[in-house]
Amino acid sequence: MRIAFYSAITQPKADKASGISRVGALIVQALERAGHAVDVTRLPRSFDGKGDAARQAHLFSECENAATNYLEAIALGREPRPDLWFSYHVYYKSPDWIGPRIARTLNIPYVIAEGSHAPKRANGPWALSHQGAAKALAAADRLLAMTSFDRVCLEWIAKDRVRDLKPFIDSTPFAQAGRNHLGKRPQLLAVAMMRNDRKLASYRLLAQALGKIPAPAALTIAGDGVHRAEIEHAFKAAPHHQLRFLGAVAHAELPALMAENDIFAWPGLGEAYGLVYLEAQAAGLPVVACNDRGVPDVVVSGETALLCAPNDAGAYARNLQALIEDDALRLAMGRQAQRFATQERDVATAAESLRVILSELRPA
Repeated sequence: MRIAFYSAITQPKADKASGISRVGALIVQALERAGHAVDVTRLPRSFDGKGDAARQAHLFSECENAATNYLEAIALGREPRPDLWFSYHVYYKSPDWIGPRIARTLNIPYVIAEGSHAPKRANGPWALSHQGAAKALAAADRLLAMTSFDRVCLEWIAKDRVRDLKPFIDSTPFAQAGRNHLGKRPQLLAVAMMRNDRKLASYRLLAQALGKIPAPAALTIAGDGVHRAEIEHAFKAAPHHQLRFLGAVAHAELPALMAENDIFAWPGLGEAYGLVYLEAQAAGLPVVACNDRGVPDVVVSGETALLCAPNDAGAYARNLQALIEDDALRLAMGRQAQRFATQERDVATAAESLRVILSELRPA
């Protein structure tokens, strides 16, 4: 099939630090590996992060005009006619005001990946965007849920149209990086931006947990953002540990960085899911994280990761120490982590899932 791919929030790019951009690029890659021709559309974004009603009205009008122009371009042969419309990341801050109209007019299937439904936003600063997202979700022939959390919400709309598409990565660069660290004290690694309150809370929890571990440990932190000074100050609670702040690290450099370390230590409070967990596991690193939001969807608790309750610094410290002190446990979990990421969450596996899901839909 020829698929028109639209991201309502940001253009898909594989080399971006933003997980949203990278997931979009990964979905395009998986669709192509499933045998489809994918046209990544250059249509207006609909994202409003501030709850600005006037901006939402402007974006709605812009998207309506863009849909009109797109349909005209198809009719005139200036744009290829798609067999299916595929939208990514549709929710109350980035509704899809284009896809439903295109699909309805052309009488083609309409699919949404990583959509979410938030009824509590029906009234308030995002009311118009919420309405647009809800209408799009209701119109979709298939809703692809990437986490259990989102699946529950989507099933309120149309249980029979929901399918699972678990988070995935291109695992090859991480699995091929290689690693051999026997004979030295395990190295800890955290990779996350420092740009919002959720990330700040995770860094603070990690600092508190590290302070509870008596034996010196080495932690490398890759990430930058507006909260960096606060985060560096938080780690003063663990002065006996060796800390290394790298700042922002290009995504292409992550495989080599992960190969230098032994444990991926990132609490992940409020994470939608976090591709970086899959990347670390593909590199053979067991994970220490919190059992929160989408984290359980990208690890296997007790096999590839040790999870604890959110905000329990004591439990988090005990899980870290267990992997630091027990070489056999750490290495066994690392092997399981790599198997999980490379065999169950690679782009090739996702491509097969998409092939099966889209085969249920037949263009008119």
